[in-house]
Amino acid sequence: MYNVKKRAGRILVHIILLILAVVTVIPFFFVVLISLGKNVIDTSVFFVKELTLDNYRRLFTETRFSNWLINSLLLAAVTMILAVIVVSLSAYAFSRLRFQGRTKLFNFVLLIQVFPLTLSMVSIFRIFLALGLLNKIEGLIIVNSAFASAGLVLIAKGYFDTIPYSLDEAAMIDGANRFRILTKITLPLAKPMIAIVAIQSFVIAYNEYAIASTVMTQKLEAMPLAVGLQSMIEGQFGINWSVYCAGAVLGSIPMLVLFYSLQKYFIGGLTEGSVKA
Repeated sequence: MYNVKKRAGRILVHIILLILAVVTVIPFFFVVLISLGKNVIDTSVFFVKELTLDNYRRLFTETRFSNWLINSLLLAAVTMILAVIVVSLSAYAFSRLRFQGRTKLFNFVLLIQVFPLTLSMVSIFRIFLALGLLNKIEGLIIVNSAFASAGLVLIAKGYFDTIPYSLDEAAMIDGANRFRILTKITLPLAKPMIAIVAIQSFVIAYNEYAIASTVMTQKLEAMPLAVGLQSMIEGQFGINWSVYCAGAVLGSIPMLVLFYSLQKYFIGGLTEGSVKA
């Protein structure tokens, strides 16, 4: 009887997971389908009568998609590198070092996450205006690096807490300083955590729209991908949904490549990083 209930429960879980997977995949499937169709779309019929790659050609010839994609890749890559450095150093300090105000500072970092990024849009705009950073990718890199790092410190600290401190003590007995311990011992053991920070910070910067749409609206060629695609919808000459969907499909490829490249570390890092976080 127990085995029957257990098997029924397992089947139910699999059915629920299958439904969730279908619900998740179907929208992306329709986006791909629409990108291969003509411009005129009947929203009541979810199929394309004639497939074509012309929308992808028009995406590169009639829009600034190449500029948008390069801008977003540059923004996400630099943000990812800075976030990995900042999160690794700060999480190691919170996990291993004992200094005055450590708990209060860590609580302040956690408190920052309570407030959504949109609450600071006006302040960020005024700062960008004063520093001459409007319509410049450098400003977005600074903002995204700061907010991504603050949100990932908790997971990174939790992962560092799972690494035995005895390894640090043994290295210090051999004469190693803190920086050498971090780079030669702790970080090599924390590859799953680094993968999480890399993926999450890349996705945050690559998909960020709220701040980018506020400070990157004057120069079409300087826009990141999310703002550039939105400008296609807000165009005064009508919306070509097929070309827009072609941009959405190509724009999703970098994130898919990054995730599948690091997925073997990603799951382990999430699990172990949440143990003591």
